[in-house]
Amino acid sequence: MKGDIVMKGNQWLGAGLGVVVLFIFLLLPPFEPITQLGMKVLGVFLFTVFWWLFVDTSFPSLLCVSLFALLGIMTPNEVFAVALGNWIVMFLISCFGLTEAIRLSGFTHRFALWFLTRPFTAGHPWLTVVLFLFGVTLMSAVMSPTVTVILFISLVAPMLEGMGYKKGDLFPAMLIMGIGWSALAAFVATPIGHVTNLIFIDWIRRDANFFLSFPEWLVVGVPMALLVYLLLLGFFHYIVRPDMSRFSAMTEEYIQKEAGKTTPLKTEEKFALGVFLGVVICWMLPGVTGDILPGVSSYFDKMGFAIPPLVGTILLHLIRVRNQPLLTFRQWTTSVDWATIALVAAIMAIGSVIGKPETGIPQFMTDILQPVTNAPFLVVVLVSVTWVVLQTNVMSNIVSATVVYTIIMPAVIADGVGNPIALGFTIFAGSHYAFCLPSATTVTAIITGSGWVPVKFLAGYGALTVIPIILLLTFVCYPLASIIFR
Repeated sequence: MKGDIVMKGNQWLGAGLGVVVLFIFLLLPPFEPITQLGMKVLGVFLFTVFWWLFVDTSFPSLLCVSLFALLGIMTPNEVFAVALGNWIVMFLISCFGLTEAIRLSGFTHRFALWFLTRPFTAGHPWLTVVLFLFGVTLMSAVMSPTVTVILFISLVAPMLEGMGYKKGDLFPAMLIMGIGWSALAAFVATPIGHVTNLIFIDWIRRDANFFLSFPEWLVVGVPMALLVYLLLLGFFHYIVRPDMSRFSAMTEEYIQKEAGKTTPLKTEEKFALGVFLGVVICWMLPGVTGDILPGVSSYFDKMGFAIPPLVGTILLHLIRVRNQPLLTFRQWTTSVDWATIALVAAIMAIGSVIGKPETGIPQFMTDILQPVTNAPFLVVVLVSVTWVVLQTNVMSNIVSATVVYTIIMPAVIADGVGNPIALGFTIFAGSHYAFCLPSATTVTAIITGSGWVPVKFLAGYGALTVIPIILLLTFVCYPLASIIFR
């Protein structure tokens, strides 16, 4: 998300093009098989994509929701029900509260420091980097990658400066870039707090009548996150190949000094972690207790993904340490990324209507993509993955996944070829790996904005990861997901 309040020239141009596209679709007569309703939907969809790409993803998302009502595509009650009445919205708001309580307790800082100060890494700079970036991947699997990146950069930047490194030097550029990339690698690991994963869970249940449980996701998501992490480590070691002699000389002293500051877990850390782990257990129960405790499994399945974190966040308000709650309501609400909530609202509204048969859009896309879907299905996977990976390196991962899924999946499901559930998962997984440009995600914007990673450095090395990522998704992720998601 760009977050600019004052629009610049190219933003005004993009916004104007979006308006022109909207009016073209509103004024032109429908063409078979697209109906009049379909023309309105396509107009709003393309208008919104233009504004997401050139303007921002926050208020244009709310404008999208408004247009669905203003143009008579849905009634106000209908559009608000699908946009903001979905379980994903409350799930995200609750997860923001859970992770904020863990951050306020001090555990996130302790967690990051632990991976940087292990005595057995002293004198072994690559082992220090490997363990440190693994800590980034672990934390990002259950927390916002943006928060994770900010935390780890704030921890390591003073150390780099103390070692005499300057912004633009090869090793610190690689390390800070590695923090961002390792955080993005973990995006696919779990659905916790990762909005694109939640959207896929909701859409695949709607489109393919398939409920993807938390344990099932982990079986595919965790191995894929680890494989991408290992791929990045090999890339840093054999392609970037920075001189680490200065880092090696200084880390031993730093590790000894910082390790001596370690204190036992505080009471608030224990409670915050306990609540979070309790929520995770509630998510896991439907998938692991089905045959042993069917009543328990059925109960927590009905609760879905949103109720456990909501209850957990409320508990954090009630638990008090030294007469202070672990989380106040103000702390909770200020921790919520409301721009993300707005983006989710627009995507859920678009997704609820663009696939309706009465728009003619699904039939249109099936006809257009007939040559592709008639090819060997692995070709369909390769085309879909290539498209989403290239697009997500330019613009928002949520938008990229939405566009590719919305266009590809109706045709695949209608033709009944391949494994559409595995393909959808692979498309959404591919949308996470935006390593090239600051415009792609807040993570890459943060690492280049830190001053340690020049944009050319990020773009040059990021471009080299595109083909390996595409191959990994096509020939590992899709086959693995096909085995698990049946």
